Amino acid sequence: MRPVFGVPRCGVSFIVSKRIVYVIDDDAAVRDSFHMLFESHGIEVRSYASSEAFLIAAPPLKNSCLIIDVNMPELDGIDLLDRLLREGFMIPTFLMTGGGSTASLRSTFDRHDVVLLEKPMVARELVTEVRKALGEGRT
Repeated sequence: MRPVFGVPRCGVSFIVSKRIVYVIDDDAAVRDSFHMLFESHGIEVRSYASSEAFLIAAPPLKNSCLIIDVNMPELDGIDLLDRLLREGFMIPTFLMTGGGSTASLRSTFDRHDVVLLEKPMVARELVTEVRKALGEGRT
């Protein structure tokens, strides 16, 4: 069955009111760090070890944002973002990179409205930006 984001598979309609950060990163330590960071600020977070796991889970995307690692095996972060956009999903997205040249990401920024996060990140700034993406005014 092809995943359908934000629509229950059983056909029952409901509204998702929780604001959720979805973290897609193949590094378990990074996923754990984001869980601790966001949960300590009262933000719900769910994480996935791969783009494929995220697509299979097909979580509801309303009231959410994505934090995606650029460099992952198989389906990388840019390919995941491209796929979501092709399927019509416009969602606030942060792409993480471990450093190096960001010039190679220029075409992604030209095609999509994304924020680049370079590791390591400043936690307070990240929480502030995520809150903005989720439509929350507080810091």
